Amino acid sequence: MDFAIAQKRLGPGRIHHCMRWIGMCERAFNLMCERAVSRELADGQTLADKQTIQNWIAESRAEINAARLLIKDAAFKIDTQGAYKTRNEISIIKFYAANVMQNVVDRAIQVHGALGITDDTILAAYYRHERASRIYDGADEVHKSRLARQILKTYKSI
Repeated sequence: MDFAIAQKRLGPGRIHHCMRWIGMCERAFNLMCERAVSRELADGQTLADKQTIQNWIAESRAEINAARLLIKDAAFKIDTQGAYKTRNEISIIKFYAANVMQNVVDRAIQVHGALGITDDTILAAYYRHERASRIYDGADEVHKSRLARQILKTYKSI
């Protein structure tokens, strides 16, 4: 009985985690962009002028937007179909959003240099949180394995 109750609450709980992670991604993204335009390398040249930094900003924006859409889709399906029928989508957002957070926070730290790993910014705390998020509530590998098995079942019945 307790297990059934716990299972029923996991889906919405994971969506909640993922929504918080998107918020953290947005904050890290903003810090990265602010640092890129304000950090002067030479007269009139900033980090934002560097192609690698531009790539990181573009990739981060795309990843955050994609994660947000996956989370919205999972939330909609959990509301309309229930947590049980939304298991795959919940697994996807758990590992995908956690990895997006890892990527975005890591890039933001890189743009900040040594400052990024100090407690003078929130980024070091986000990095610690990000690493743990890929373990608690089920390791990413567990979610990926379960999702793959569910997907492969549909091919075995063809």
